[in-house]
Amino acid sequence: MAEGSGSGVLRLLSGQRTVDALFTAHPARMSRAGIARATGLSKPTVSALVADMESAGLVRVSDESPSSGSIGRPAALYELVPTARHSVVADIGATKVLVGVSDLFGNLVAERELATGPDARTALDRLTAAAAELLEDIDGGCHAVCVGVPGIYRPERDRVEQALNLPGFDSLALRGYLAERFDARIHVENDVNLAALGELTRMGDDQADGDFAAISVGTGIGMGMVVGGELYRGGTGSAGELGSLLLSMPQPDAAPVTLEDVASAPSIRKRFGRAIEDGRRSDLAASADVPEIFAAAASGDTAAAAVLDEVAAAMALAVSHLCLIADPTRIVFGGGVGANPVFVDAVRAHVARLVAMPPELAASTLGRQAALVGAVSLSLRFVHESLVPEILGDQQ
Repeated sequence: MAEGSGSGVLRLLSGQRTVDALFTAHPARMSRAGIARATGLSKPTVSALVADMESAGLVRVSDESPSSGSIGRPAALYELVPTARHSVVADIGATKVLVGVSDLFGNLVAERELATGPDARTALDRLTAAAAELLEDIDGGCHAVCVGVPGIYRPERDRVEQALNLPGFDSLALRGYLAERFDARIHVENDVNLAALGELTRMGDDQADGDFAAISVGTGIGMGMVVGGELYRGGTGSAGELGSLLLSMPQPDAAPVTLEDVASAPSIRKRFGRAIEDGRRSDLAASADVPEIFAAAASGDTAAAAVLDEVAAAMALAVSHLCLIADPTRIVFGGGVGANPVFVDAVRAHVARLVAMPPELAASTLGRQAALVGAVSLSLRFVHESLVPEILGDQQ
């Protein structure tokens, strides 16, 4: 061990305890004596650490004037500076790209929605240009980047696979592309996995350590699984490709039917159109969109109700398989189809007939921001891990 390295490690550990105490106290402020009590560190150690962090722009003296009944100068109260670190977060969808910038506490301070474009390269060019503009608008630097993609990211190849609704990912080195444009820690994750993390951040402490699934139903179908409070990706990162679940056995003269063939938005529209062509009664046009179909089903429309029942039965079958294998206590449905309460109620009714002890089923309340909220959560982990080493390590 090099001379002085032991004391350097102790200083970093002490710095981490100090930062953790300030994060835990937020939005309350802490005096140096309060930090010492919370961390068990000596007051001189805390004073030295706070001084270094203040000079680095990580902490500041609060503008609030502490009330004090004692004689003498009141103790200064310290807080972390929200603008000390910024992260770029994004969710690339088949038709829309959401880009945001979050601060040290995970607050989205800027956000923009863009059209995806015809291919992955176009989507990324638009994403990075928008992120640069947002950072310039808030006069902030970028310390972490987290991007959600509609496929399976293979870090060893730096490629996104099975992004069937957005061509061009299979030939694009995604992390390399982002690293050329951002001097920051880069992370790429499946979009539904990020949505699962987003749902996790909204759960209470009594649920956050449990097992649950987030199922996104829209243009495609995917699932993010959280086990013991942590994201489960599987041995190859392919866990959660629920849309490929077979609902029928392959036949020599017919392709197998997958869950996505029945329950995705395009499939629902096609089924409804065929139902009208086959003579089913409906007040809707054959070209009706999914929200219209579900609303009509809830009002008793014959054709719409039949299609909803078929779709819900297929999803309930998938949920029953999931319950047998993973036994989640809660399943949250998101996406343009999945977050519809009419859909969730119909699935719940079918699941009750298939599963002896059914999990709680709920519609996501995060809407289109589910993956973005998850990206913020993940980027915060990276920022917090590197915060103290970056600041105190530079001063050793």
